[in-house]
Amino acid sequence: MPTKHTAVIARHRRPFAARTKAGGLLLATAVLAGGALVQAAQAKASTAPIVVDSLSVSATPDGQLKATTRVHATKAIKVQALAVAARSAGGGAFDFPGAAPATLSTSPTTYTSGSRAFPAGTYTYFVSYKVHGSWYRLSPVNSFTTGGGSASTPSGTPTATASPSPTVPTPTPTPTPTPTSTATPTATASSSSSDAPLGVPGTWRNVFDDEFNGTGLDGSKWNPNWLGCSGCTTKPVNSGELSAYSPSQVSVSGGNLHLKAVQQSATVNGTTYPYVSGLVESNGKAQFTYGAFEARIYTPASGTQIANWPAFWTDGQNWPTDGEMDVMEGLGGSACYHFHSPAGGPGGCASGSYTGWHTYGAEWAPGSVTYYYDGKQVGRITTGITSAPMYLILNNAVSSTHGGPTQVPADMMVDYVKVWQH
Repeated sequence: MPTKHTAVIARHRRPFAARTKAGGLLLATAVLAGGALVQAAQAKASTAPIVVDSLSVSATPDGQLKATTRVHATKAIKVQALAVAARSAGGGAFDFPGAAPATLSTSPTTYTSGSRAFPAGTYTYFVSYKVHGSWYRLSPVNSFTTGGGSASTPSGTPTATASPSPTVPTPTPTPTPTPTSTATPTATASSSSSDAPLGVPGTWRNVFDDEFNGTGLDGSKWNPNWLGCSGCTTKPVNSGELSAYSPSQVSVSGGNLHLKAVQQSATVNGTTYPYVSGLVESNGKAQFTYGAFEARIYTPASGTQIANWPAFWTDGQNWPTDGEMDVMEGLGGSACYHFHSPAGGPGGCASGSYTGWHTYGAEWAPGSVTYYYDGKQVGRITTGITSAPMYLILNNAVSSTHGGPTQVPADMMVDYVKVWQH
């Protein structure tokens, strides 16, 4: 498969062979105690002072399931709703009913959901809450398996009052990454935070976080084109693309980053492209060696296929020597992942439809990269894994050769981008 690097001042060449892009997680709807539905639109990772002390599921006499959690806050906070959300292996929303308003304090509060039936399968579940009209999720993310009603293998119930972490530790210690001298990753969470990558085992500390809650792109973290001057429209990353990258197609509003693709001709270095679209990258501002990388992304759809060629990926300063990690890219309408290096570009595509909101993550460790979509492992690569620092890239490319069906205007939205390390 093609890569997305063209020569740019003798660096970052990315032939179309490896390129993957990511999506995000949708919290769906939760049922209020009074029976009314509340739209739990986009569930962001939490930065509020709320800690999950315990979380479990149990069967009711009629064979349905209910969830019980005990939480406390490091300072008093009033939430519009407290709930327990559940996700199927395919990313479907199966939230427990009974979301209700709550005032949390330093004293533990126990919340028990309503009960419901679950189709047979394996599910992840987590505590979520609503503040100022937005939904947020808390760690840990536990799991259970049901044969069609009652849970047969619920995951462990953490009892720590500070950063509960998944039960399986990462077997190989991960070296501390080496960010560039100009990198300014924002540590909005620390080793004591309950925030953690979705589905990735181990104990983590957050080293980069942008939840796009402002009114404009954070220039301390991102550049709004492909390695070009400020305000410039730049050529595509890959020769198979039909769109130039313009800062005019990058915006932040409604808690999301918007990368839009529109039909509008643009001429760059003597070549005219029929489309312009949005791209952001963190070169010169934040780069990392090893860690867990995650973004929640909305990919426009054409039927059940991902439209265009949206992607979430990382790249080093010398392609392919330094490597390229494609966390998710919409290749031919599917969500795919790869890792490019001088040894090649192995990877694969996840089964099912990944249009709309999904969460895409990758754990890059010495000798391996493991990929997680909606908290479920979808692939692992153990050959050609490099160790040079890489920076972050998100873009909404248009390509009739490599992407899915061309559809414009199209808005690729990003709820958050985060990086964690051990």
